[in-house]
Amino acid sequence: MKKCITLDPLFEEFSPLLDAMNVVLVDIESQETPYECKISCIVKLKEGEVGVDETAKVFRLIRTRMELRLAPETDLNLEVSTPGLQRKIRDAYEFTLFKGKRVRVYDLLLGAWVSGIIENVDDESLVLTSCLDADNKSIDKNLVLKFETIQKAKLEYIWEEKKHAK
Repeated sequence: MKKCITLDPLFEEFSPLLDAMNVVLVDIESQETPYECKISCIVKLKEGEVGVDETAKVFRLIRTRMELRLAPETDLNLEVSTPGLQRKIRDAYEFTLFKGKRVRVYDLLLGAWVSGIIENVDDESLVLTSCLDADNKSIDKNLVLKFETIQKAKLEYIWEEKKHAK
């Protein structure tokens, strides 16, 4: 599991600005050529669900700042979106953003996929509760997984959990 999103210069620039708007920057990636700059930005709200209004505000903020920075002949292709229900998690930082959400993780030590709700995250590991194995059988204990042994991870949405929660 990587630990590099927060080190990206664009992340360092835009994260504090979005924070002031009650928006959390999940990820930002850019690809630049002499004639085009492509930026993909993933955002979520600190509290609640992100909507079109919030993504439009983020789009305007980033577009305005990037247009000032880029040469006039450079086309800016900017995409602002939400994490979605089954976002692939590629950086340890993202686990901190989705505390209380269910994730599906492939751990090298376990040699299997495990699903659980993120209870706690620190610099080295992640604690999952309400764990299920690959066959959706309950695992009684909390699992502590080291970032160095997590090969893949993604948000997981189980429809039945939402029906029972009501």
